[in-house]
Amino acid sequence: MRDKKQSGYNPFEFGRELGISELVDREDEIAEVVSTIRNGGKLFLIGPRRFGKTSILKAASEQAVQEGAIVLRYNAEAYPSLDELLKRIVNDGTQLLAGTNTRARRKLKDVFARLEPTFSLDLEGNVSASVGVKTETESENVSLIVDALNGIEELAAKRDQPVGLIIDEFQKIIEIGGESAEGQIRAAVQQHRNVGYVFAGSKTRMLAEMTSHASRAFYRLGSRIFLGAVPRAMFEVSIRDSFAATGVKADDQAVAAILTLSEEVPYNVQRLAHAAWEYLARGKPGRLTPADVAAALELVIRRDDPIYTQIWNPLSPQQKKTLLAAIKAKGLNLLSKDVLKESGLPSSTMQQALRALKEKEILRDEESLGLKRVRFEDPFFAAWIELVTR
Repeated sequence: MRDKKQSGYNPFEFGRELGISELVDREDEIAEVVSTIRNGGKLFLIGPRRFGKTSILKAASEQAVQEGAIVLRYNAEAYPSLDELLKRIVNDGTQLLAGTNTRARRKLKDVFARLEPTFSLDLEGNVSASVGVKTETESENVSLIVDALNGIEELAAKRDQPVGLIIDEFQKIIEIGGESAEGQIRAAVQQHRNVGYVFAGSKTRMLAEMTSHASRAFYRLGSRIFLGAVPRAMFEVSIRDSFAATGVKADDQAVAAILTLSEEVPYNVQRLAHAAWEYLARGKPGRLTPADVAAALELVIRRDDPIYTQIWNPLSPQQKKTLLAAIKAKGLNLLSKDVLKESGLPSSTMQQALRALKEKEILRDEESLGLKRVRFEDPFFAAWIELVTR
């Protein structure tokens, strides 16, 4: 949340990577990522979508670079195939780690030999690379990514500054390459001492299993951070102060409503607070009430009606009933006799629907303090369902 104190400026932003000064209560996570890069460690950052994971990685990368590190950062889901990710890693590693160093450039063909690279220079003498090897399967590309990581490690060993490699939505590589990809990547990076690795992802159950089961390759490879919700009290202060900075007094009940309706998911909190500020700006800004927050939420979900309709319509009747049951039961004890009876679904059907909805990334499991709960990936979709099924 920005600190600008302008009455006409909306202090709540969403839909982009936030800067370090805009994040609420993520100092420890940022410090851990920076430390991993600085010390050549390995870290898994695991958290649901919309919890600010990508913003944490951005802020940590910027801080590490300011402190003298070289950081390569990627989102695996942004690349249509693994060979595109591979090319980007090789090209960036070449530019950032070889640069204008003539001696380093001469070794590049040896460093990335199996990738059959070709190199070119720009007018300032900086080198860029392209990969010449052709593959037929994505599993072959996993092997080549391992070669690229080995090459990055070799180049990093020649530098007198920390080097970090961050891969967000890391599970995408494993989904494509299978469990054999885990073994290949671990076999390489566990021997690397000159590159700090941060593997991040939003499929919490998958990543938790990958890193906690002794039979899996990533077991005890490095540290883990499970990204949870921002403490409610800290969020309340931040929201209230951000409204106040623009001349708006937010009632305690209004601030509580923003957090409750957003289920304290950072992205949704920002979006609803943004909408509430805009709603007030159209009328007489000055005081935010729970009624204003409710009106702002309805504007948000009506604006996204086409998106939610496209998600809702293809669902089976059983899946729709399961979503309604999850809303009414607040995600708790969905397989209990009372919930099953009210939903009209047998246990096996409910379980099948839950699996399907999780695969579609509509629902997710949340386990904390011994309590297991099913939650919506997007809590505003739940609000839309309640609106259209009244």
